[in-house]
Amino acid sequence: MTIATSSPPILATEQRFVFPILMSWEQFKALDTLLEKTRSVRLAYLDGRVEMMTLSAEHETIKCLLALLLGLFFLEKDISFTPTGSATLEAEEKGTSKEPDLSYRFGEERRQKDSPDLAIEIVFTSGGLNVLEYYRRFKVSEVWFWEDGVFSLYHLQAGGYQQIEQSDLLPDLDLALLSQCLQMSEEKEALKFFRASIRN
Repeated sequence: MTIATSSPPILATEQRFVFPILMSWEQFKALDTLLEKTRSVRLAYLDGRVEMMTLSAEHETIKCLLALLLGLFFLEKDISFTPTGSATLEAEEKGTSKEPDLSYRFGEERRQKDSPDLAIEIVFTSGGLNVLEYYRRFKVSEVWFWEDGVFSLYHLQAGGYQQIEQSDLLPDLDLALLSQCLQMSEEKEALKFFRASIRN
């Protein structure tokens, strides 16, 4: 089978902006309410610092394709999961508000959990606030970043997040294969190729 990959890589049109002043929680929530109907803008809050990010069509394409690929993997491997998508992780007492691009809960008690086990960030524009710190405060077990066609994985330890080579939550998942499929130029073919590969 010939694998079609996109070349050159997808170009980003999204932007990140960190407000130069500190905001109270009340100010942040007022801004969030003001922008709540602007679907292409996402806000994050960490200890008074507010970050605003615009979302590109390319970003959303990768996010949706990744969700489909992971859904296939869960189905083929008979893994019970609950997708929690971009559900906001927010608590004034923790000083943080953040929406992951994708998130999932696993295990028998997954529907009773307050936070996801896995959060995934699709990165086209790096920089901004410390993303791992958001997730540490909600005790998210694993955080994945997909940037420039490569996954970087972090697992929560006692002293904070440590980078890992393979997912502890999904040890049978071939991340190189997953990344390869995310970069294919035809989404339907990517799904078919991924499904065939994990069935072998």
